[in-house]
Amino acid sequence: MARELGLNLNTAFTLARKAGMTTGHLGHPRREEYKQLRARGVSRREAAQQVGVNPRTAKDWDNGVHKSRNGRLYPDGRRVNYTTGTVTMSGVINKAPVSLKALEKKLHPRFLSLSDRERIRDLHAAGQSLRAIGRALGRPASTISRELRNNSGTSGYHPYAAHRAAASRRPRPKERKLLREGPLRNFVRDGLRKRWSPE
Repeated sequence: MARELGLNLNTAFTLARKAGMTTGHLGHPRREEYKQLRARGVSRREAAQQVGVNPRTAKDWDNGVHKSRNGRLYPDGRRVNYTTGTVTMSGVINKAPVSLKALEKKLHPRFLSLSDRERIRDLHAAGQSLRAIGRALGRPASTISRELRNNSGTSGYHPYAAHRAAASRRPRPKERKLLREGPLRNFVRDGLRKRWSPE
């Protein structure tokens, strides 16, 4: 139909999506059947097996992730392009995507977790005050205020983008300066020989 109208395929797809129409060849033919199975309480693994899709695809469907040939579009507005290696979010491009290991790293409880950030988004969207959100998470209102201020874009607060940004700000493991030969190490060694305190 796009060819008949002389439209670019992407333009036609966007117009169809805005009109609430779906285009058969761009979606999985059994996705609707999968949704119905899940609505009836069938487990993800079993529903995926019944419609013949990979469990990873089923997980993406459950999480509202849309796949394309070269990337994924997430519900929070994040677009991952595997060809260029870029992550786009609210018009900002991050050329160095954060590693999965950094995102899943177990942190000290004083740091906000992804589930904390999701709760902040939900409570904030529900109109809760900063103090109420803080009480719900057992954190000061100033922490919630700082989190929302530092990680909200033009389209609001996105917990996944906020979590990635926090992971990218964490310091990378660096070699200790005193392990390298040089003037600093010599100074410390000499001071310790003189029985100076480490301070």
